[in-house]
Amino acid sequence: MHQHRVGAEKAQYHPHAGKTNNSDSGEFPKDGARIMQTLETTVREREKVTRPQFLAWLTAFAGWLFDYYEIALMTFLIVPIAADFGLSSQQTALLLSLQLLGIAVGGVVFGYLGDRIGRRRVLMITIVIFGVFTLARAFVTDYNMLVAFGILAAIGLGGEFGVGQSLVSEAMPASKRGWWGAALYSGVGLGLALAALVGGYLLPAIGWRWVFAVSCLPILLAILARFAVPESDEWEAQSRGERVATDWKLVRSKLFLKPFFLCLTACAIEFFAFYGVAALLPKYLIEVQGFSFGKAAWWTVTVGLSIFLGSVTCGFLADRIGRRLTWCIMASIAAIGSVLLGIVLETDAQGFLSLPPIFIMYFGTGVAAAFGLVFSEQFPTRVRSLGVGSSLQLGRGLSFFPPLIAAAVYPVYGYAILVFSGAALFAILAALGWAFKEGRGRAMADIEADFVTS
Repeated sequence: MHQHRVGAEKAQYHPHAGKTNNSDSGEFPKDGARIMQTLETTVREREKVTRPQFLAWLTAFAGWLFDYYEIALMTFLIVPIAADFGLSSQQTALLLSLQLLGIAVGGVVFGYLGDRIGRRRVLMITIVIFGVFTLARAFVTDYNMLVAFGILAAIGLGGEFGVGQSLVSEAMPASKRGWWGAALYSGVGLGLALAALVGGYLLPAIGWRWVFAVSCLPILLAILARFAVPESDEWEAQSRGERVATDWKLVRSKLFLKPFFLCLTACAIEFFAFYGVAALLPKYLIEVQGFSFGKAAWWTVTVGLSIFLGSVTCGFLADRIGRRLTWCIMASIAAIGSVLLGIVLETDAQGFLSLPPIFIMYFGTGVAAAFGLVFSEQFPTRVRSLGVGSSLQLGRGLSFFPPLIAAAVYPVYGYAILVFSGAALFAILAALGWAFKEGRGRAMADIEADFVTS
């Protein structure tokens, strides 16, 4: 028994151990009852989430939290940074876009390494990279240094998702994998809310350099990953605990390429819609609508809480009605909310009527909570981290363009056109969800067997 492994422990029943079998004397029903009781106990134990499994989830969850904390915080920090360095709107938009590009690079590189050297080790490395280069940005002296360190921090952020999601999906019991897998994305909502509070209240008090210094604290998670988070049983069973060569023949096959491009398309649609609306939203509210930092922060807090509740709902439904139906419902809600927000945004942006559409739209964007869960059920173990991490982060990398488009569009046409465009994309995403294989209630070993027989 590997006590500290992350996978669910598999109890074994030995029918000939202990007392002799007395089935010949008419006592077989007692043994049969004992067997059934043992099997029922085994099933219940396997369905429990153990402390190592929870710590694995917690570390991956924190990675998601600080991922979106970083992205959202930069939309606040960019205002005083642009003032200090005299940046144009194009330079500020480029800075945000290059960070998204760095996230894509990290997703591919560390997704590949996660399949080669293990989920836990790569998780620790990515957290350290993010923490170190976040702290480094507190000491930048010009725009070029800020861009360089921002890209390097983003590479660390991007690498966390694939290995973190793979670790959690391989760890959790089949009946609860939907809940815990989708719950990872609830860190996005909390990260946005935390960034809004820091950007709206702490930033004006201590300045952007000290905010960067404080934001390097996630590096402490690397200590947790090193000493408390175990390696995935699924990965160790495939690799025998050693470095493994990437199966490039498998990567070039339809078993990898078909789900990869399907996942990539879904991510590109979701994040194009999401970042097209959200990337410059605080800047828009402050400069165009005349919001204070604090008032813009509460707008973003509303967004964060909406995503958190949407993610939790997504996880709850995924284990009950299935991944694909949950996906369709959530994306449809995002489309409806976008239409409503587009109607009221220009006429009542500072009023109460704007809050319900914002809540509905971002509640629906919780569909992304299903991404890592669904994606991890589409790939074999040997290339799961690469497939999940690279498809999602390359999809986010294509979001390089929305901030640039938003920067050019909203001063001329307003934000409503961006929101209506997002509604159309969310509707397409709702239909796309039906193209994925359903994994509700299936153990990862059973899903793996599908690839062996394909």
